[in-house]
Amino acid sequence: MKSLLISLLAFLLCSGLAAIDNRFVYPLGQVKGVDAQNIHVSDSQILIRDAYNIWIYSTFNAWQPRLEAGFHSDFRIEDVDFQAGNLIYVSSQEASNTVTQIDSLSQFSRIYFINTVIGDKMSREGSTLYVADRYRGIDIINIGHGGTSEHLANFAEKWGIRDFVVEYPYIYALNDFGFITVDISNQSFPLSIATNYQISEATQLVKSGSNVYIAAGKELIVISIDQIDKPTLVSQTAFFNQIQSIEVKDNRLFLALGQGGVKIIDISNPSRPRDIHTFYPPGSALDIALENEYIYVAMGKDGWSIYEYR
Repeated sequence: MKSLLISLLAFLLCSGLAAIDNRFVYPLGQVKGVDAQNIHVSDSQILIRDAYNIWIYSTFNAWQPRLEAGFHSDFRIEDVDFQAGNLIYVSSQEASNTVTQIDSLSQFSRIYFINTVIGDKMSREGSTLYVADRYRGIDIINIGHGGTSEHLANFAEKWGIRDFVVEYPYIYALNDFGFITVDISNQSFPLSIATNYQISEATQLVKSGSNVYIAAGKELIVISIDQIDKPTLVSQTAFFNQIQSIEVKDNRLFLALGQGGVKIIDISNPSRPRDIHTFYPPGSALDIALENEYIYVAMGKDGWSIYEYR
């Protein structure tokens, strides 16, 4: 009996140690004075936005981000995407939308160019821009180097695209019913090849390896796409707070959970995601972005913050 208890305690100790993160989160700073509802990162540039405004910061010095430019949109901004470091695509539901730079006198220094498109969500892979619209499906656009664009196709078989990621030759998307996979090997003729309608409240997804991680309310759903035409449920995990944003890097899943902070999940075993770290920014975690060893967190009226994770 004694040996059994010792073995059990040893097992529990090893399990606890295995769940400990071997990296640490170091707060670097907080930027106030902007309503950071969403955050995007590209080439050490941080794009902060609310419904009608965009602020762009340079993080050449992560301890002192520099405000480079500001823009105002006449209509509600649905999504944004960087290209080539200084070209920004802004999507809205208004064809006549105009995005103008905020007059900054000598405060800002970098020049950016804005292109507007109609849609709700965008994803870019190389020189191809994919724009999802809740009513028109997904447009596939060859944007080349930003000077000209060529509309290649529209995929409208499934309506109400909520979020999607592109990894050629497939699009992995969430619509009003669930998870779908689209074959885009022929970009002029996209083809739906798999559907799973057993997901409710799905709002965001990311892909890592042969698995897709889906945020659905307070639940994290993992779906295997090992067999591309037969997606299967791998695991389902519930949290106390609603998942606001989800990102993935190096077998770690990063969840923005509002007042529940930012949770880091080990997904090296997708069937058993493990909670390895939670930290609490100085505001509610509404959105999250990753680049290199940095974590960027949007906190609404409390601005945004930077953390080093190593």
